[in-house]
Amino acid sequence: PWRCGKALVIALLSLARSRSISPFLFCLAVAPCAMSWSLNVGFHQLRSVALRPAKEAIISSSPATRSMWTAWKAMYHTEGERKPLSRSASGASDIRSPLRAEKKRRAASMMPLNCQKQEASSKPAGTKQNRGIERERAKRLATDLGLDGIFPVHKPQNFTSYDVVAKIRSMISRHLRSLQPELTRKGAEIKVGHGGTLDPMATGVLVIGVGSGTRKMDFFTKGRKAYEAVGRFGFFTDTGDAEGTQIGEVHPWEDLTDEKLIKVLDSYIGDILQRPPMYSAVKIQGVRAYELARKGVEVEMKPRPVRVHSIKLMRPFAETAPDFHIYVDCGGGTYIRSLISDIALDLGTAAHMTKLVRTHQGRFQLEDCLTLDDMTPDKIVASITKSNELL
Repeated sequence: PWRCGKALVIALLSLARSRSISPFLFCLAVAPCAMSWSLNVGFHQLRSVALRPAKEAIISSSPATRSMWTAWKAMYHTEGERKPLSRSASGASDIRSPLRAEKKRRAASMMPLNCQKQEASSKPAGTKQNRGIERERAKRLATDLGLDGIFPVHKPQNFTSYDVVAKIRSMISRHLRSLQPELTRKGAEIKVGHGGTLDPMATGVLVIGVGSGTRKMDFFTKGRKAYEAVGRFGFFTDTGDAEGTQIGEVHPWEDLTDEKLIKVLDSYIGDILQRPPMYSAVKIQGVRAYELARKGVEVEMKPRPVRVHSIKLMRPFAETAPDFHIYVDCGGGTYIRSLISDIALDLGTAAHMTKLVRTHQGRFQLEDCLTLDDMTPDKIVASITKSNELL
């Protein structure tokens, strides 16, 4: 094309000398030709200069990167004679084909290594795919048996919420494998989750979701709950409960009365800002707060809004001192340990929690719960059926 432009320029010059064309039209006609020629020449010169530092850096790197540089050089033909672009199967020019060829070559060179790894592995090829098929079969079997939904469990003391979930998942898995022995242990596992964490020392209602019931757990996590708690005046602990280590000295509490307690308790009804305890499941930049606390990392826990629907003193303080028994009806995210510590601070003393029982979660009560000791798959099915009628 630039040769045709050169011929056009010569023709225009001859016309200009013979004064058959005006100078303005001459400049208007020559400008595009001159611009295209300068861009064509200048681009190839500048491209070579711009890529030279990158070339030197790439060549000094790994062999795999150097082979990739060879493909890039073939694509941009920065050195030597210009190479024609390759053609794809459809006949159109494909500028990415050198890179594709290089990737295919590297993949082919890695095939023997991948085969050796597969032969050395104890797991046969397609294990993940087979496990996915098994889990689908286990899921359909569990649904046909009625093991799909939600039901309440009475969490015992010294059990974490995850311990309860793991035990129920294992029980259902063993039951499914007894009905279909060809299922593996991993393949027979179905989804099981809980609707709100309870501390290990706490007991009470823990809503469990099985199969599609796990999708409803967020409703119970953020939903309404009720607790019966016991606080003890005297000193704080690092965890906020009786399992922690004492912090500071013992503070006096002997002048406290029922009237003072009830007045402070009433001030917490409604929407309040609460600072979660350091030993809690709150995530801080993706890490659980209790994991940081166990490592000795001090992090400021930011207050967050919670709602307390009602709070009352269950027994006269004179009969239970230095302990005080309270009933709390609150929304999701409320920490009773923090609530007891805040109540003590408002009374001018210190306290920590010694007992916690969750009596309600949503519409479930303690009377509706299954216990881990006498739990069976048939009782789980019956509880799920009852829960579906209740909800």
